[in-house]
Amino acid sequence: MVARAPCWWLVVPLVAVAGAAGAQVPEYSRQDPTKIETSESCGECHVSEYEVWKRTPHATGFKTLHRSKAAETIAGKMDFFLIKRESLCLRCHYTPTQQGEELRASSGVSCESCHGAAQDWIDVHNDYGGKGLDHSNESPEHKAQRIERSVAAGMRRPSDLYPVVANCFGCHTVPEEKLVNIGGHPAGSADFELVARVEDIRHNFLESFKTGDGTDNAERPDEVKRRMYVVGRALDLEYGLRGVAAASEKGTYLSAMIRRVRIASGELRAIGRRSELPEVDEMLEAVRGVQVGLGDRDALLAAADAIGGATRRFLDRHDGTQLASLDALVSGTAEDEEGLLADVEESAAPVAAPPAGDSPPPAGVEPAAGVQTGAATAAPASTSAAVRDAVPAVGEVKTRIRPRSQHKTIGPGQCTSCHRHSPQNEWWFEDAHFRSADSFFNEDPNNVRIATFYGIRRDRMIRGDQICMDCHGTIVSGRESREINDGVSCESCHGAAADYVEPHQEGDEALGTQRPGYRKALGLGMNELKDLDVRARTCTGCHYITDPRLISSGHPSGTDFDYVGNMARIRHWESPPASDGALRAAFDRALSSRGGVPDVQLARAAGSAPGGQAPGAQAPGSPAPVSAAAGASAGGARPFRPRTPSPRPLVRGRAPSPAAVAAAEALGLPPFPEIDPSTSVEDLLLLLKERLQLLYEAVGGKP
Repeated sequence: MVARAPCWWLVVPLVAVAGAAGAQVPEYSRQDPTKIETSESCGECHVSEYEVWKRTPHATGFKTLHRSKAAETIAGKMDFFLIKRESLCLRCHYTPTQQGEELRASSGVSCESCHGAAQDWIDVHNDYGGKGLDHSNESPEHKAQRIERSVAAGMRRPSDLYPVVANCFGCHTVPEEKLVNIGGHPAGSADFELVARVEDIRHNFLESFKTGDGTDNAERPDEVKRRMYVVGRALDLEYGLRGVAAASEKGTYLSAMIRRVRIASGELRAIGRRSELPEVDEMLEAVRGVQVGLGDRDALLAAADAIGGATRRFLDRHDGTQLASLDALVSGTAEDEEGLLADVEESAAPVAAPPAGDSPPPAGVEPAAGVQTGAATAAPASTSAAVRDAVPAVGEVKTRIRPRSQHKTIGPGQCTSCHRHSPQNEWWFEDAHFRSADSFFNEDPNNVRIATFYGIRRDRMIRGDQICMDCHGTIVSGRESREINDGVSCESCHGAAADYVEPHQEGDEALGTQRPGYRKALGLGMNELKDLDVRARTCTGCHYITDPRLISSGHPSGTDFDYVGNMARIRHWESPPASDGALRAAFDRALSSRGGVPDVQLARAAGSAPGGQAPGAQAPGSPAPVSAAAGASAGGARPFRPRTPSPRPLVRGRAPSPAAVAAAEALGLPPFPEIDPSTSVEDLLLLLKERLQLLYEAVGGKP
């Protein structure tokens, strides 16, 4: 048996249950198996709920899961000989009961998996105060007492959202490092969104039972969905942090937990931009103060505890009726956040130039002959010398650099959750492509400088409607104007998957590329990367930059990128690799079809040395590191610091005086960036420092 680190934090939401029962929970069960009444006992009264449950994967997995090839493979790696007996699988995939000396699965995930082992509370729950009484005529006093006693005896009621939802995340985050890293189990339900997932298993018959025949599976009211949405995102963040804290080594598990923290943080920022929720501000502030990686376990757990407390306060203070602004998020139709930022007109305003660098330009960098760097933007004669020294980036501003697919993207969640692709998933979590967006989230100064010269504000670099994320991130269709969740992932290379994700799984794996599903997928957006020319066009689309404005802004061109060598580094397929000669020939053809790198003047900020280079820029023709399109160098998951929270819409302050505007224009200074009320002190000081540097340069270094 493989030794396991104890997941003591997993049972935090269940402490009251264990205390009430006074029993020790076995290693392979989340609750006392001797107190399970079974789903049939619940189904005697909750007939409609029971019928719905029988059709869900929670129930049907009892007969199918242990027979799957993936389950057998994972069990073999973990030395579990019988999946339904005395194995870790029992904790989340089944409802275990004690049968003699052995722990066995009695059903799949059932009523008591979610609502708690029922032996101590089922009779209390069914007692309405006497003979002839039921829901319709139970006294309010008795109902309150019945609920209190049921909860004290271990029942998790649907209206008590925190413990119920925490129980969901206790399984759906797969809080077992060795099960993931050694067993190859997927690291949780990727992109788990509570409202959508619970809708799949909805069994709301109580109100119908009170007033009718109990057959109406009612949809939840909007106010309930809003609360569930916030709680789901909050617990995703809390459990992501707890998962990172539990990690002991670099690997798939740690990377997956870091990804969970990143996604949940972004979703909570989206919630905060739409609604004034101090509790959400508290959550973001808690996570912002920690490095999300190995080595800071106590700080991670403290942040998780703070988020849990803020979640409970949110539930105590908000009934959901005042949160209609979240409906677009809840329904998944929130496409455009532009209006929330209250700065539509600002998007057309000049972007503040980055501060000039201290280092001299490299030798041999000269303006390109024949390139008109200032024909449309030449400074008027009255402009100061500092402004005349500034050189803007040249070329068209774009939002995409690669051809747009006619198919929709879905994000890597469904790919990483598939057992068929477990080896590829493990590879991705450890590869630089997985981390390719991290430097944008962390606002790396070089990225900020290039984006600013290009015309992109630092707070928009990670949005899917900006050119940065066309290569450095995964843009999900319908979320283009929101921040991205992932770096370069499956669809970046294999093609937008919305139409082929299901067909491509059809057929016998042994048939390989001759499977009918595979052939069908090729016509639905999947790239045939076995074709070396297709592969070369796909890779060079990001690793070879010919866009004039990007080059002018200082982005590496990638002309010296070693495609053959790097192809060996990213290999995550079983078929034999092509020969180096064949690969090189394919990439040579792709590069030739793209043409050469444009010879353009490099942009520079006001005050930079004439003929010099913008800070962080590289001369056209310089080699592009792996990070140019694939993130940081390889080496496993690194600490990730969540971005500064920006939960509020930007609020317009008092307009500057005409004299101040005139003085700034005379010095060639761009407008001062607008400040979000929640901007941190650190970011405010950074903005002031950059402004003072620009002012100092504009006056020629004089006090």
